[in-house]
Amino acid sequence: MGGRFLERIGRAAERAREEGLAAILVAPSPDYRYLTGYEPPPLERLTLLVVRAAADPVLLVPALEAPLARASPIGGSVEVVTWLDGEDPYAAAARLLPREGTFAVGDRTWAAHLLGLQARMPGARFVRASPVLAPLRAVKDPDELELLGRAARGADEAFRRLVAGRLEGRSEEEVAGQLADLLLEVGHGSVAFTIVASGPNGASPHHEPGGRVIRAGDAVVLDFGGRVEGYCSDITRTVAVAWPPRPSLIV
Repeated sequence: MGGRFLERIGRAAERAREEGLAAILVAPSPDYRYLTGYEPPPLERLTLLVVRAAADPVLLVPALEAPLARASPIGGSVEVVTWLDGEDPYAAAARLLPREGTFAVGDRTWAAHLLGLQARMPGARFVRASPVLAPLRAVKDPDELELLGRAARGADEAFRRLVAGRLEGRSEEEVAGQLADLLLEVGHGSVAFTIVASGPNGASPHHEPGGRVIRAGDAVVLDFGGRVEGYCSDITRTVAVAWPPRPSLIV
């Protein structure tokens, strides 16, 4: 499994060289998971994947996160550098990098971390990493296509099971809870959101499901999704609890 992620890191390093970058710095995010195969929590403690154009990649992690990093798909293949609480993580990052150059920083990197890096690397220039990483991620490999397919099929199946039952007389919150359970039942690893917006609430695109009871004749907007090994489903369907009345024919 690790070889797939090392290949991705290699392609990112090649893109860095082509773009004249000294390195790409990726904090915990979807980009981080794409390149490493695991997703540590985005904490106040600095965690970085350092993809260097002229040297091997390295993982910089808080010491307490080192077991997770070493157990990751690339943990046995790249150097893992740790820093302790009380130490300056930005100085630790600067020691892994050239003193000057242009560095691409992941779009999900906390501003506090970027400011810390800027303070320790006054001769560096920082740019967004998405123009470099997005084209790589846009081309899906067979494993990614399979995960996307599983996520999509699971969301479709969750919807099918939900509407096979009764909606009338149930609250939005109750239906949203069932949707979450169904997503997990059909193979999602986590639930991202379950919007259930009935009647007038359907006009709010990000409605929070509440206590409104669904009635006959309501239109109900169902917008929900989750993740399968990091790959997302997102589906929106509008259902009528009862068929809308047909217009009368006046003769």
